[in-house]
This record gives sequence, C-alpha cells and structure tokens, in this order.
Amino acid sequence: MQKVKMALAVAAVFCVLTGCGQNSEPDISSVSINKDGTVTHRIVGGFEQNYYDLEELRSLAEERVSEYRADRGEDSVTLSSIEEKDGTIYIQLDYATQQDYSSFNHREMFVGTLEDAVDAGYPLETVPFVSADGEPLEIGYMDDWDQKQIAVIATKPSEELLVKTYGKVLYINQCETTGLNVAFSGKAGVRISYPAQDTDGESVFSYIVFE
Repeated sequence: MQKVKMALAVAAVFCVLTGCGQNSEPDISSVSINKDGTVTHRIVGGFEQNYYDLEELRSLAEERVSEYRADRGEDSVTLSSIEEKDGTIYIQLDYATQQDYSSFNHREMFVGTLEDAVDAGYPLETVPFVSADGEPLEIGYMDDWDQKQIAVIATKPSEELLVKTYGKVLYINQCETTGLNVAFSGKAGVRISYPAQDTDGESVFSYIVFE
C-alpha cells in the first residue's frame, strides 16, 4: 500500500508542474528549451515527510526513468538531481528532445519554426500576439519567418511554470479569453500561470515566439 502511495506521489510530481506557493521565480517549476534541442525540466513542489520518504521517492523516480529509457533509449531522459530543502522538493530531469519531454510528462510541447508550427496544425493565424512593449500583432505581420522560432506548451489548471528559451522572446500570446496568465520574464523567459482550480479542466496552449 505504501508503495502505491509513493508511485502516485511520483506521478503527481512528474505529470503536474506545480509551484510551491511562493512568488520568486526560482521557486516555481521551469522548462528550459536549449539550442541543441534538449530540454531541461526543473520541478519544484511541496514535500511532506509524513507522506513519503525522499529516498523512496528517489528510488521510484529512478525506476520510472529506467522504464522510459528502456523504450526510448538510454539518452532519452536523465534524472540529474532530486533533493529536499526547507520543505520543498527539487527535481531536475534532462530530455534529449522535446518529444521525450512530451512523452514522459504526457504534455504537449512543440518547438520549431513558425512554418513548421503551421504545418503541424497549430492555428497561429487565430492567435493574438503581443510584444514586450505591449503592441498587438497578428502572425501574418511578423517579419523574417525563417529566423523566428516558436514554442507551444500546454498548461493545466492550477499550474504555474517558467519557460526559458535560448533566444530573445519577441512575442507571447494574449490570453484574455483563456483564463491563462502569460507574461514576459526577462529577455528570454515567459511566466505562465493557470489559476483555475478545476483540475478536470482541459489544458490550454501558450505560444512563445523567439529568435
């Protein structure tokens, strides 16, 4: 029974990008999109010692990573670190590709050119974008398509996430109609929060254009 509870705890940590209830950026979960195509995932969450033990959690996390690697290859995902400090747990996973991040977390992510995104079926023409200066812009008016990348990432209700790109963020989607809060965070980051508490709600996409 205890192992079942532990497995559920690991699944909750991996599959839900949770913040730990504080406002500073290092204390929320983050996803870093790297130029070489890899993805670094830093999970931050509350740690209740009366519910699970850190070493047991580490063991189950390693087991899940091993199972995934057996199917997808030894380099597909790496559990780089797992530690607890002052009641907060920190887990870092490194993925070989964005597809590995998506598959491991059961969460959609796309990174590529604007043209690739359109070819993949993302309805960019219907997405209202805004620049760091607050200027609205439609996708058709963006210059130099071949020099711009876009990241599309799904967020579930009650989640908070910091997305870091390898280039300067130019535009993010406006979100008045989705209930999602998307904001610039420095030159290469975007902070996303979905305050809705309906855990049965559907995921909502955020769109980040960078170069």
